[in-house]
Amino acid sequence: MRDVAIIGVGYCPVFVSKRNDVSIPEMISEAVWSAYRNCGLTPEDMDAFTFGNMHTFEGVNMPHLWSADHITALGKPIMRIATGGTTGMSAFHCAYYHVASGLYDTVMTVTFEKHSEGDAQVGLAGIITPEIMTMLSLGIDLTGGSGMCGLGGGSAGGISFQATSYLHRSGAGIEHIDAQAALERRNAAKNPYAHLKDPECTAEKIAATPMVSYPIRFGHICPTTDGATVCILASAEKAAKVADKAAWIHAVANCTSDPTTGNLIEGLITDPAEQMSCQIAAKKAYERAGIEDPKKEIDLVEIYNGFAHQTLMYLEKLGLCEAGEAHRMLERGETEIDGRLPVNASGGVVSTNSIGTSALNRVTECALQIMGKAEGGHQVPKKVRKALAHGWGGLMQYNTVTILGDAPLKR
Repeated sequence: MRDVAIIGVGYCPVFVSKRNDVSIPEMISEAVWSAYRNCGLTPEDMDAFTFGNMHTFEGVNMPHLWSADHITALGKPIMRIATGGTTGMSAFHCAYYHVASGLYDTVMTVTFEKHSEGDAQVGLAGIITPEIMTMLSLGIDLTGGSGMCGLGGGSAGGISFQATSYLHRSGAGIEHIDAQAALERRNAAKNPYAHLKDPECTAEKIAATPMVSYPIRFGHICPTTDGATVCILASAEKAAKVADKAAWIHAVANCTSDPTTGNLIEGLITDPAEQMSCQIAAKKAYERAGIEDPKKEIDLVEIYNGFAHQTLMYLEKLGLCEAGEAHRMLERGETEIDGRLPVNASGGVVSTNSIGTSALNRVTECALQIMGKAEGGHQVPKKVRKALAHGWGGLMQYNTVTILGDAPLKR
């Protein structure tokens, strides 16, 4: 496998609730040309493309073909990926293997979501409908006996089971979720590409927001965002010729398990806070990156947290602290931008969630931190040599992990 580097990152100018000023292809094009400017390459330099967004969300059947001209992909290979919330990182992993295998030298990953032109809940219903029809044909009770009742509340309904279990097992309290949400909104205020920003956000402000599904408050939940993100990957040989700075890919890994809100066929319910698939993916990534003690060797982490408690939960599942320790790290200030282990310096998904981009943004934010190019004041003060990006999706069972470094991996 060849060494692969991230040499360019591009965002659309703003991530907000509604981009009424541009169409979907126009919004994507903004990020594409931003990436070209970021690394000095041109469309002629691209060998292939990977493309990711949530299928059915905007009601567009093949957006990668519709947008081909706007992403400068005409006449070139393109592969579309859709894996739920992990879509952005899955598309990135696909691009990585394109280059690492020697198939191509330079590949662009393009991701987007324009929630204002669709409906996420309708989109999710469209995806799960075939499964529900199969369940009904098998005579499965969907009224709650097999764990499905949580889905009646949409994402927050199912996630409330996870948050409750995590609080019970970790010893953390709802006040820690409030504090984590506030920290990330403050971080977001320093990031020009974040959506929900509040430089003066406090745990008390978050605690004053309405309860949605205990223990999930409105202030704990991510927004629906319009946005596009692009990442350019290159072989070591190509990077040496064109890049002044790069972030090197040390490892990628992913794992999935049964849907944690209820294994309907067998009538079992998996603890949604167990996240064994995350633990397995992290273990594989550490092995591939040659990391023996992630608590000491990882300098920065970007966690996919559609809900604020997940930042704390996944810190533990990724092995970056012991079980039950994450909320103590929060209390000690260790996860602040200037702390021992900065977590979601970008503001995280809880502050910005254009779903197709959300997992890729974890990677691009780690890359920018390594290259010293994070804008607007959210560049961490210490030298970042190794960073970890995490993504999750599905019914809480998909997990992806990427580890980046400031130099090629020593093999």
